Amino acid sequence: MIKVENLSKSFGAIKALDNISFEIPKGKITIFAGADGAGKSTLFKILIGLLKKDKGKIFVDGEISENNSEKLRKIAGYMPERFSLYQDLTVEENFDFFGEVYGVEKPRKKEMKKTLLEKTGMAAFRKRRAGALSGGMKQKLALSTILLSSPELIILDEPTTGVDPLSRIEFFNIIEELKNEGRTILISTPYLDEAEKGGFVVLMKGGKILKQQELKELKESFTPKLFRLTPSENIFKIMKKLVKDSNIREKFYIRGNFIHYLHTGEKDFSVYIPHSESIEIPPKLEDIYIYYERIFKGKEGDIN
Repeated sequence: MIKVENLSKSFGAIKALDNISFEIPKGKITIFAGADGAGKSTLFKILIGLLKKDKGKIFVDGEISENNSEKLRKIAGYMPERFSLYQDLTVEENFDFFGEVYGVEKPRKKEMKKTLLEKTGMAAFRKRRAGALSGGMKQKLALSTILLSSPELIILDEPTTGVDPLSRIEFFNIIEELKNEGRTILISTPYLDEAEKGGFVVLMKGGKILKQQELKELKESFTPKLFRLTPSENIFKIMKKLVKDSNIREKFYIRGNFIHYLHTGEKDFSVYIPHSESIEIPPKLEDIYIYYERIFKGKEGDIN
């Protein structure tokens, strides 16, 4: 559906996006994951035309978008990272206002409003001012208003930042329903556990793409073995010693009361760790991200 080639954007000396390329599969949830400063928000703003790219090409359904994503704006609903609805209007008034903005005909708007209020569990709060809603409810309201126009493409920029865990679960249940309806959904997030909910994942850091692949394939093709070590000495003292050795420090990191070890070759570096138990465990996306971020740190270009 969307293809991006060699996209770059700089703000002065800062390279927000550094020659990135990717292709978005239609009808799936694609998640762009990375910490603040990875370039996720800049990318989304370029896609919908809020920012101009420095260079690169954007294709929509095989056609190049020369006018800075005009075609994408026509088919997309965009939800920015900050709550952008009218705080002094009620839930229902926000629906009515944005229905007018999107040019939704009154019968359709009435039908969609009823459906969305029920789907999001907000029908009981229709008369409450948006400013008085919880963080999770605000995000559900913001998502609902962009769905009024029934967009083919939904772009959500860090939609669950600052939202409580239960609301995050409810939010992604709604996203899953939208995917099952055939929508194409793009989500950016700093949370690697949320990226596990995607079908296609793009891992980003510092304006570059570390890895992009179907989530299932990404996990199945991950070659390093991950071990969970139970330290037999003070865990922080152990790690303090490890970080002094540049040859092995990138292979270990703390997770709770354990040390995770990425075994990437024939030599077993776990012998440098005083431990009472070593168990091989399946990697989560967080572990995969750490591997690509650490092992390929400093390499030029995308790592795919």
